[in-house]
Amino acid sequence: MSAAATIPLRFQRAELEQKADLTAEGLAALADATRPDALVGALHAAGNARDAVYALSMILPHRQTVWWACLAARLLPDLAHRPADSAALDAAERWVQTVSAADAEQAGAATETCDLGKAPGWAAMAAYWAGPSIAPRGQHMVAPAVHLPGAATRTTLLMLTLEPSLAERATLADWLEIGVALMKGGNGRQAQANVKTRLFAG
Repeated sequence: MSAAATIPLRFQRAELEQKADLTAEGLAALADATRPDALVGALHAAGNARDAVYALSMILPHRQTVWWACLAARLLPDLAHRPADSAALDAAERWVQTVSAADAEQAGAATETCDLGKAPGWAAMAAYWAGPSIAPRGQHMVAPAVHLPGAATRTTLLMLTLEPSLAERATLADWLEIGVALMKGGNGRQAQANVKTRLFAG
């Protein structure tokens, strides 16, 4: 992704109310917010990283939310020894670069060979659900629900907080830093590097 860009944030109140799984505190902040960045900022300032992540995963455009999942999952230290998981991330990243239907389909195929009890498969699922159809090739198109890529990214980030190879050091606040950088139009690389330094310092 480019180093800087202006991105159109998605701010669908009904979707956030019904699909983002916000707490009562998060729903109250949503009711008061007039802009998507203000909602995320208010939740962040209140120390509510959980709701900030849950909301932002659905506020970011699909390309950025999939990229967020990829940037976070790339910090897994043992990824080189997990070929199926690595292939799933490769597939998700290809979709981010091309945003093509074929690459979304390939990301979906990658989810079938990796462990969906781990984060990388959900990054690939986010890319698959960001594609135009979840129907098998040759059948009538079935568009995925618009909230699904964000839900898959949210699952990716949650899985990473429980990842044994990270010794459960990572928190949702860590992943939020990357998401906020994307929300502001960056490519997330510096935020990813900051998180990596914190997780693996010493």
